[in-house]
Amino acid sequence: MNAPTSARYPRDDFLRGHESKQHHYPDPVQLAPDGGVQCPLSAGSVNLDLLTTSMGHVLADAGCPLAPAIQERLRFETLITELSAKFVNVSASQVDSQIESGLQRIVEFLRIDQGGLAEVLGDQKQLVNTHSYHTTGAPHVRFVLDEALPWYTKTVYRGEIVRFRALPDDLPPDAVQEREQCIRAGLKAQVMIPLKVMDAVVGAIAFGSFRGHRDWPDDLIERLRLVGEIFSSALARKRADEALRDREHSLQDAREGLRSLAAKLLHAQEEERRRVAREMHDDWAQRLALLNIDIAKLEKHLGTQEAALLLLRAMREQMVSLSEDVHALSRQLHPSILDDLGLVEALRSECASFSRREEIAVDYRPEKVPADLPMDIALCVYRVAQEALRNVAKHAGVNEAAVTLVAAGSELLLHIQDKGAGFDMESARSQPGLGLSSMAERVRLIEGKFSITSAPARGTTIEVSVPLAGSDP
Repeated sequence: MNAPTSARYPRDDFLRGHESKQHHYPDPVQLAPDGGVQCPLSAGSVNLDLLTTSMGHVLADAGCPLAPAIQERLRFETLITELSAKFVNVSASQVDSQIESGLQRIVEFLRIDQGGLAEVLGDQKQLVNTHSYHTTGAPHVRFVLDEALPWYTKTVYRGEIVRFRALPDDLPPDAVQEREQCIRAGLKAQVMIPLKVMDAVVGAIAFGSFRGHRDWPDDLIERLRLVGEIFSSALARKRADEALRDREHSLQDAREGLRSLAAKLLHAQEEERRRVAREMHDDWAQRLALLNIDIAKLEKHLGTQEAALLLLRAMREQMVSLSEDVHALSRQLHPSILDDLGLVEALRSECASFSRREEIAVDYRPEKVPADLPMDIALCVYRVAQEALRNVAKHAGVNEAAVTLVAAGSELLLHIQDKGAGFDMESARSQPGLGLSSMAERVRLIEGKFSITSAPARGTTIEVSVPLAGSDP
């Protein structure tokens, strides 16, 4: 380096550290007449960007007057690289603490007193001081720069750097609040650098010194801007993650709301069915029974009038059939037997009634089913079996089916199978019928699992598994 006097280094020392490595130097290494190595760098025009840590050590060992500045610059570059690497995979929950830690490292490295990061936030787009570090250990105070430091803020919004070597003397006359703040706090030097995304100011990074005046050279400004961009990018990722989580929570809340509404609707439906079924059983069925008795009495009083007797017998048979239909409809609306005898007997009765009504034999096999099933579980399983058997009658085209109800471990398993016509699963998924949707929704509401397997001409199998926490067999 052509310093005031020519700096010369022993040739052997230089070559021992570098002959096996590739380095890019500003100019070729010059050999002095006595065999030493002459510094190729000019003290006034050295480009520090082209230097390496190893070369900085060599220059320091040789007594180069620029070595301290070179090594300081290289250490700062290393610090920025470490900060950048740390924020690559930092979790959203750690972004704020890592920014404050990064500010601390920068402040301590530059031997200044404070550092801060501000973001443009809120509907009114105000510049808010969101992170800070003070060597005094003072806690971070969040404030709006637009209100506290209006001249600084306007300058930053224009994309201009606020840079003062000697405060408060360097401040312009219209920076009234800034002058008061500097005098009150004892601030001696400060820099505030705008941070931009697509030419829009999104924040600023600032540093200050209380211990004395200092310069803020352009190359330092650019590196501090880079640090601010690293912090801003991390915060942007954090905000995106938080927004995504908020949307996910909103969606989950909406789903929970729909589930709650569906449960309430099903409960209201069951209560209405219970009321109608009770009315049909207590009123309509009793009235039909009394009417049937009256017809029987009338039949005795008519004597041998054959035509009238035949008509009355036909009427009585119709009344008996109607009474049975009302009873069956009442059971379908709400199976009172489920309340009285439990799920096992209610399903047995349903399978028997289905077989008589549809002339389809049902092989019903219950095993180890707890007697104290919660009513919501019992009603769900009963309704799924009822709907599945109804689908067998409507679509399967068979004369037999199988229903299995088993308690296995901590689960209650329902299995309904037929070997009939089956259907295409892809079509069913794209446009599920009301019956299948209703079955799946009922099972989901009690936190169970519902599955259906079918194929054309290969029959259909419906499986339900429901957790049985707290039930005793």
